[in-house]
Amino acid sequence: MCGRAYATYSEEELIFRYLNRKPWPWPIEKLVPDFKPNYNMCPTQIGLALSVHEEKLGFRQMRWGLVPGWAKTVKDADKYSMINAKAEEISEKRSYSAAFRKRRCIVPVSGFFEWKRSTTSKKPFAIFLKEDSIMSLAGVWESWTSKENGEVVESFAVLTTAANSFMENIHTRMPVILGPDKEEAWLDPDVTDELKLKNLLSLCSPDNLGAFEISTKVNSPKNNSSEILKRVE
Repeated sequence: MCGRAYATYSEEELIFRYLNRKPWPWPIEKLVPDFKPNYNMCPTQIGLALSVHEEKLGFRQMRWGLVPGWAKTVKDADKYSMINAKAEEISEKRSYSAAFRKRRCIVPVSGFFEWKRSTTSKKPFAIFLKEDSIMSLAGVWESWTSKENGEVVESFAVLTTAANSFMENIHTRMPVILGPDKEEAWLDPDVTDELKLKNLLSLCSPDNLGAFEISTKVNSPKNNSSEILKRVE
């Protein structure tokens, strides 16, 4: 499960990390849509996603929570809570299989939140990369058009996998975190071989991750400030 994240990077950090860091095989759209820091990124909110669209690589604003083509309305899709897609099953699932083959994206976050259960409570933790301020979450995206009014909604789901040995101490699952060496193949629409794609979804090394306990303020989507990321001693 990955149901909350945070994105506190700047536009300059985002451009350096993805658009200026290495050559890409596609023309680059360097204009980044307006965004502001999100300390409590929740499903149904709009976030940035990096994808190849009309043969150009760039960032687009997308809704977190996949709206598949068969959905009559966005609310219909929300009933199925398609914010996450299990990496182990994605090629067999009707709602995700086409996007997995043709429409993949990277969702850049600074880290994600997960809750550790105990016998009496659930404690929230922020999980981050020790050596990188931005984390590349593997995602799939769709473009949905309303038959009633022509509204277009672009949306994404984050892929999840079984927890590695670090995350096992907090939760049984975690988002798929792509290393820089896997990002190009994941974004490439011409890569359609399911085995090759699934090989990109290997576990992040537990040595790369860090975590700290945070305030339960994160429990409410209404709370969205830097206070959320203060460490609980």
